[in-house]
Amino acid sequence: MTNIILEVDLCLFDLDGTIVNTTIAAETAWTALCREHGVDPVELLKFSHGVRSGEVLKKFFPQIDNTDNKATIALEMTLSEKYVDTVRLVEGAKNLLLSLDKDTKHPGQTLKRSKWAIVTSGSANITHSWFNNVLKDVEKPEVFITAFDVKHGKPDPEGYTIARNKLCEIWQYEDVLNCKTVVFEDAPAGIQAGKALGAKTIGIATTFPKKKLFEAGADYVVQDLTYVTVIENSNNGNIVLQIKDPLKP
Repeated sequence: MTNIILEVDLCLFDLDGTIVNTTIAAETAWTALCREHGVDPVELLKFSHGVRSGEVLKKFFPQIDNTDNKATIALEMTLSEKYVDTVRLVEGAKNLLLSLDKDTKHPGQTLKRSKWAIVTSGSANITHSWFNNVLKDVEKPEVFITAFDVKHGKPDPEGYTIARNKLCEIWQYEDVLNCKTVVFEDAPAGIQAGKALGAKTIGIATTFPKKKLFEAGADYVVQDLTYVTVIENSNNGNIVLQIKDPLKP
């Protein structure tokens, strides 16, 4: 067994496919829309993972009026209301997020502020609903970047850049560009965004095969988040992560 030790200042997470597994819900909703409009769902699903819903609608359903993101919101509300029972936590996600809020130097105490953030291609409505319904035991992080917070979706690094900069401001890290950051992602577009940020990237092989994640530039790939644990974390120190038995290219 191989163990990798990774020391970072901040952790940035995608949500769908990385923290919560929404594949069944998303594919069911998109397939229904495809059938309604005569679109090939196979081609759409090749494109949609890790991409903002508005961009998918624009590419495959240009006839649908998405003014003020109304079609995006309607689609994602259907996901959160109609298919919530199909959504599951990625294994290890809850424990990892809870451990990132703990001060390992002072057992029983939590950090004064979170050192992790969410950067998702979903809208605020649907992504917050996953925390309210599926991640009830995990407090939403202070920095939570959604689709409507950026002009450019993944693989553009805009969302991750905003999250890193906000966390650096919170923790008063002055050398932002050299802040050691790790990005957790399940989709090639997200891995590419993390690499464009200059971060280390950990691919989660829940949605795509490991080959696709490595091809996108992932530094490490794991089957799920049970393979990532927090060794050290404190208000005055870095986060030390252990990656257990990472998958090989």
